[in-house]
Amino acid sequence: MANIELKGFDEYIRQLEALEKNSTKMCKAVVYAGAEILADKMRESVNGLPAMSDGAALAHYRAGAVMPMISESQKIGLMESLGISGIKKDRSGMVQASVGFTGYNGVKTRHFPNGQPNAEVARSLEKGTSYLRRDRFVERAVKAAKAEAIEAMAAEADAQIKRIMEKNGG
Repeated sequence: MANIELKGFDEYIRQLEALEKNSTKMCKAVVYAGAEILADKMRESVNGLPAMSDGAALAHYRAGAVMPMISESQKIGLMESLGISGIKKDRSGMVQASVGFTGYNGVKTRHFPNGQPNAEVARSLEKGTSYLRRDRFVERAVKAAKAEAIEAMAAEADAQIKRIMEKNGG
């Protein structure tokens, strides 16, 4: 009967177990690397949005005219509120994060006495409304970030795997 001797197999199993043990932490780091790229591209996109003075925006609103762009205060609100959500692992095991807008801007209205919700301003601008002309700034940012985010995530995954393997005798 033939004998097969495998050398280093126990070490390889130990490394795979270490990868499994650290997989959630590793995946969160990889997702965050991609989210950072998208957030940067969205900041650039928001920064590039044309904006009118608050007075001109109010005049358009009072006249019932479609605003060709957002107001300066709305743009500032978008810039200040853009961020990355906490990275979470859901019930199905998927690790994910959101890049988006939170909080309220400084434009106080009858409907929004504490300021307009920034997420609603972004959604209105992205989709267009009866009072605001559409500008697909989020879509542009996502398209611009996709390839770079994938590369950053792959590089982070490689770095995480290498770190874990080296730590466990690889």
